Amino acid sequence: MRIQNIMRVVGQVMLILASFIMVPFFFGILDEGVFYYSFLITSCIAGGVGFLLYYYGTATNVYSVRDGFLVVSATWILASIFSALPFYFSGVLEQFVDALFESVSGITTTGASMIDDVSALPRAFILWRGLTNWIGGMGMIVLVLAFLRNLGTGVAPLVEAEASVPRPGFVLPRIQSMAGNLLRIYLGFTFTCTFLLWLSGIGLFEALNFTFATVATGGLSPITGSTFRYADSYLVCIILVVFMILAGGNFAVYQSVWQRGIKEIWRDFEYRIYLITLAIGSSLVLFALIWEAGDAKIEHLRNAIFTLVSIQTGTGFAIADYNLWPSLGQMVLFMGMFFGGCSGSTAGGLKIIRIIILAKSSILYLRKAIHPDMVQLVRLNGYVLPNKWLQITQQFFFLYMLIFGLSSVIISSTGLPLSDVLPLVAGSLGNVGLAFGSLGPTESFTVLAPLAKIVCIIDMLLGRLELFTLLVLLHPGFWRGYFTKKEKGYRRFDGHHKNSSRLV
Repeated sequence: MRIQNIMRVVGQVMLILASFIMVPFFFGILDEGVFYYSFLITSCIAGGVGFLLYYYGTATNVYSVRDGFLVVSATWILASIFSALPFYFSGVLEQFVDALFESVSGITTTGASMIDDVSALPRAFILWRGLTNWIGGMGMIVLVLAFLRNLGTGVAPLVEAEASVPRPGFVLPRIQSMAGNLLRIYLGFTFTCTFLLWLSGIGLFEALNFTFATVATGGLSPITGSTFRYADSYLVCIILVVFMILAGGNFAVYQSVWQRGIKEIWRDFEYRIYLITLAIGSSLVLFALIWEAGDAKIEHLRNAIFTLVSIQTGTGFAIADYNLWPSLGQMVLFMGMFFGGCSGSTAGGLKIIRIIILAKSSILYLRKAIHPDMVQLVRLNGYVLPNKWLQITQQFFFLYMLIFGLSSVIISSTGLPLSDVLPLVAGSLGNVGLAFGSLGPTESFTVLAPLAKIVCIIDMLLGRLELFTLLVLLHPGFWRGYFTKKEKGYRRFDGHHKNSSRLV
């Protein structure tokens, strides 16, 4: 059966996850002399499931677009469930929905938490929270892309719409070598950021976990109060801002920088717009703070840059209570949740590449309304974008806003004020982890009703997997042929077709 091809790949990923779960188990023994059996039990369960899937699966070198969607979706869903079990088995979080919220928030690099007093946790669980952030960031830009090399050219429009490479066939042929390079860049950022934070005076354990949250733009802090504790340390703030910006950039561009020099950053149009939006957003927030205070202080500049960068990249750190800021500043931060970072980054949101495509295509349609016979094309980095990419981007934006609206309506039914609902949904769908009002930077998400938590969990997964990967599973024709021993004369969902002249 075709599903066995999927089982084997998912099983391999679960075996890798099981090994990661053992890290905090051994750390607890070495650091505290305590055996946290919740990690051991979870690792055995994940490893057992992974072994069964691998054993009963079948090997193949040919995967379709459908297979790619199913592998990625199954991997993330199972990883979220297994990552929640240590919190639930240990009693750190007594309700499974809370444990699942915590794990999904970590592995999708959202950073919203159900734990009020993080500092009271055993350090093994703090390490596990940080690892879920780091694994989620690494998995999104390396593991998934490495698998996509086997999916065939049918997935190229989806990959290239997400990447900042405006020409067909550029990503897929190089994806295997790029995956290794991206992992090395990711590890390089991790070691460098940890070392710099340690030099700035932060303990090694805290520095490592802050790095996990920063390079993955995850935001799960190892201490209660998060980065508020280091708000007065300009050196720490500068280090975090630099690496938040780097993590929100396109990692493929960094590979080009390594090969051709620093000028490659400015040559990439998406990266330029990314830096420009950060600069404009920070300036607007700074203007609002100065206007409100009536004078200019260095703290205003620090707070404006740090908070805007943190929210737009989806990191979710805070060094000031922006609930007390002027409406203009709060609105700019709210808009930053939608903008997000670059394609090929660990950041969430709509992504700058889609904002660019939507803006350019809108201008194109306005010009065509005036001059219907004029032939104009949308270009990016000097290359013409196919109409299919424009359509995919428009469909993504429509689905994004539709899910945003539906989620807001459902959560509103729990009695949460509208001023809290909209930022909550935007932060969940954009994998930001921060909100406003009663869910602001000084508050926790424990006040949410169970229904609101479930909606946020779904939104976090949808946002991290770029909507299509999960939503496509709902199509009636998606599962056709997976559970039959022989596929004969069926119509394939992935656009290819057998024994028929009509596409499904």
